[in-house]
Amino acid sequence: MHFPSRNKALAAAATGVVLAVSTALTTTDALAASTLLELFRQRNQVQSQPPAEPAQPSRPAAAVRTPRAAPPVQPRASASQPAAPIKRITVKGPQVYDYKPEALVRIDFTKFDMQMTAATEDADRSDIDAITSGMPPLPTKVEPSGGESVFAEAIEHLKTTDVRAEKKIADAVVDFYSTHQKFLWSKDLEVEPKAKDVAAFFARAGEEGLDPEEYAVIIPADGFDEADKQARLQKLAEFEVALTARALRYAVDAGEGRIIADRLSEMHDLPRNRVNIRDVLEKLVVADDPAAYLASFQPQNKWYADLKKSLADLEDRENEVQVRIAPGTLIRPGDDNPEIANVVALILKKAPADYLAKHEAVLAEHEGATVYDAALVAAIKDYQKQAGKAPDGVIGRNTIATLQGESVAVKRDRILYAMERLRWLPHDFGKRYVFVNQPAYRAQYFADGQEKLAMNVVVGSPQHQTYFFYNKIQTVVFNPSWGVPRSIVLNEMMPRILRDPGYLERNGYEVYSGGKRVPASSVNWSRVAAGGGGVGIRQTPSLDNALGELKILFPNSHDIYMHDTPAKSYFKRDMRALSHGCIRLERPRDMAAAVLDVPVESLNKYFGKNERGVKVPEQIPVYIAYFTAWPDASTGKIRYYDDVYERDAHLAKAMEKTRQSRLANS
Repeated sequence: MHFPSRNKALAAAATGVVLAVSTALTTTDALAASTLLELFRQRNQVQSQPPAEPAQPSRPAAAVRTPRAAPPVQPRASASQPAAPIKRITVKGPQVYDYKPEALVRIDFTKFDMQMTAATEDADRSDIDAITSGMPPLPTKVEPSGGESVFAEAIEHLKTTDVRAEKKIADAVVDFYSTHQKFLWSKDLEVEPKAKDVAAFFARAGEEGLDPEEYAVIIPADGFDEADKQARLQKLAEFEVALTARALRYAVDAGEGRIIADRLSEMHDLPRNRVNIRDVLEKLVVADDPAAYLASFQPQNKWYADLKKSLADLEDRENEVQVRIAPGTLIRPGDDNPEIANVVALILKKAPADYLAKHEAVLAEHEGATVYDAALVAAIKDYQKQAGKAPDGVIGRNTIATLQGESVAVKRDRILYAMERLRWLPHDFGKRYVFVNQPAYRAQYFADGQEKLAMNVVVGSPQHQTYFFYNKIQTVVFNPSWGVPRSIVLNEMMPRILRDPGYLERNGYEVYSGGKRVPASSVNWSRVAAGGGGVGIRQTPSLDNALGELKILFPNSHDIYMHDTPAKSYFKRDMRALSHGCIRLERPRDMAAAVLDVPVESLNKYFGKNERGVKVPEQIPVYIAYFTAWPDASTGKIRYYDDVYERDAHLAKAMEKTRQSRLANS
């Protein structure tokens, strides 16, 4: 391979970034470490393993301590440096938090005064984009229903109500009634029809994957003793406050998520506060159909609709008899095995329509068969390919899992988790966007609601997980250089460097010390190894660079981006959680062309020796997501994926904690 030389100006310009990168605390596990060593072999040796994950600097360069120049040592030609202790960087897995639901407080009207001029909405409240934020647009205005006289008579009863809600909601409810001084849900001692509609809507919350009990309210009976007006006012006051509080809870849950994602683990970075509850209250006042208005907070996109439909379909399948393949089944081409009949039966039941149309004749011939002949092997390979598995024709654990799947109960839970996670994201993904689903090891590019491109990816290993977040793609960098993180230098490269300091320069790595590029042979590597730092190492652009020929940037605090890789073999594996956190693309040129909105052929002019960044003409949303159940882009059928990071269990615990807290204070 050829490593292009760098002039002094380029080296000086790169120094600040290199030093920052060299001190980044990106870590590595044993598997990734073993694969990285393949990149450090001699330049003419054929690589058979993927490189370790590069990392962008996690701290601004200004905050990085400039390393001191190391004392010179004997030139490389004399001898390799003696063995020295290496200050390794300890690797810790991602931190999972003990989830804490929102604390509930009493909605306190004890300081309420009819003469008070009322608290107003937050003066610094900013306008929110109704499309991207999840906030529904303002409903058609109708005349309020009244309720002023009842409200005036019920003031003292409001002060004795015992309704609990999340603190932000509790404060907003008190401020709202202080301002409006009238009931929203009743008039002349009667419950309004719209209030009953909202209560009935909450009773159907299970259709949205939510718990109806968390929004339930007791509706006062239509009949009452007119002689005991105070008792009626007490019930109306309790109902009024409860229904308003539950309406706000539903709006927040539907618009942002019932669970606060960032409280689950450090691997979640999903902002909230898209739903302004004070705006919601004002819109409820003028909405002629409050139930429809609240329903509009749920994601109004294709993905959510497919998940919701699948959830409804599963409700009728709890007791369904399923075809089961015997545990431990392994069938190779040519085998005679009675489980072949069950395999064919499951394919006929679960395979996509286009696949069934293509292989209809072969499958029909093998119903009840026991011999795994060549014709069926070809059909199985095609099925494995469609399912994202290695098309080896062997019917083993992975292939059977795609056919047999999980129980109905497990599938239902995974759909519930998916619906909740989808509420964490903007409810409109945009006209053009990139979607990466980590458990599926898949990246997709969409334009005008249609999938235009899809490819396999490699994501972070369980010890170096890829974050769940979203951002916007800004730049494609061609012929990228790579600042080697300090953890990789010490944990993986140092033994080889100590044996042969000249190895770095022979293989395209530049060394920086004291802000200047220096020969690797002039550095006391034993001192660097023992001290844990002192120099920066940068890999120059080349086809063997760890980032390959391009990277796609969407600046974020997690140093995650998409990039090429010189080692392609991992894309053929079923389990592709193997990197240090970034996303390796199977077809990087196709993705770069898609986000730049140009033909692939037009990129040829950018490839060569020099690093070059090209801005995308329009920043494109990118969603680095985590869904163990997700609809197929063409059919809408739900596909289920392994919970590679074991996040479903943590989400399930958080959901149960939230339920217990809310019901205990209802």
